[in-house]
Amino acid sequence: MKTYLNFLYLFISITIFSCDSTDSGISNLTASFELLSEEVFIDNAVSFTNTSSGLEQSTVYSWDFGDGKTSSQKNPTHIFTEIGDGIYEVALKVSSNGRENSFSKEITVNYTDEITGRKTLLEKLATQKILTCAHRGYHENNSENSLTSIEEAIKEEIEMVEIDIRQSKDGHLILMHDETLNRTTNATGKVSDYTLEELEQFKLKNSRGVLTNEKIPTLKEALVVGRGKIYFDLDISDGKVSFESIYQVVKQYGMIKQALFYTQGLSVTKSALNKDSDIIAMPIINDENRLSQYEVMDNVKVVHFQSQTFNQALVNRAKAKGWYIFMNAYINSSKSPLDDNYNEVNRIITLAGNIIQTDYPVLVKEHLN
Repeated sequence: MKTYLNFLYLFISITIFSCDSTDSGISNLTASFELLSEEVFIDNAVSFTNTSSGLEQSTVYSWDFGDGKTSSQKNPTHIFTEIGDGIYEVALKVSSNGRENSFSKEITVNYTDEITGRKTLLEKLATQKILTCAHRGYHENNSENSLTSIEEAIKEEIEMVEIDIRQSKDGHLILMHDETLNRTTNATGKVSDYTLEELEQFKLKNSRGVLTNEKIPTLKEALVVGRGKIYFDLDISDGKVSFESIYQVVKQYGMIKQALFYTQGLSVTKSALNKDSDIIAMPIINDENRLSQYEVMDNVKVVHFQSQTFNQALVNRAKAKGWYIFMNAYINSSKSPLDDNYNEVNRIITLAGNIIQTDYPVLVKEHLN
């Protein structure tokens, strides 16, 4: 009988406790939220929908948007004004009668691809006869592939910069032409053997091999510096980095319409062109056969000719397709435009080239003007 009574008391106690828990919502207080829009853009309001459960009238809401801003509203709106690293961790904490629960989510923040007062690269090519592209940035007195080389090109009103992109050991995209650090920094070894944090400890050398205080920049930093001010030629040829990895960053920073991708290979070029209708994937035309392979494609817009293919017959075929022509002049050479009275530039002008890439962008631009 005693055992039966003990069991009865235990059953009653559990039943009462369960009812109290359900009534007060103790077991159901759970924080969660959703975004009304799939994409979040800088300077655009984003609405957060509180999907928490077990809420009461007295529930307190504590939002942290990860950018130093907070809110106590149940369903707040927020405007991210800086892209930062591109990802913010948004956190929500709900509190009620001494109980609380938290939930967080990483939010990718994007720049819009529409830049006020700025033409897209294709619009620019359609309205200006020839653009000048600074090879590895304007590095005559600076470090190549540096932020300063981009800033100097902007200052000199050069229309485009070419930059080379490689990937760190931990997957970050940085600016570097060579596979190793030996030539351009105070470090040695492969770029891919170092993490971004390690790479940022090294210093760049300038064009004369003198060590500077400038660090290796990331692609994100370069895009921020150049956004709305200069066009980009993104060199991912020779397997420097995968197109997919670079595409995501360029897309996030709203620069797809402001850049071309030097893809080189046929398969990579096709993949890039099929990825996004706004992509300008620039293949190299190194022989007539390669030209023929691209002639059957409808979405090629810009092609990179070489000296052996840059002749009137092949250029005419490219122009018949409506392609814009990219051509080098005075690249990786001790010869400057002054040494041959701008002969290389004049040849590009004569054959109606559209973009001239050079190590002497200021001299070339002045000649074109």
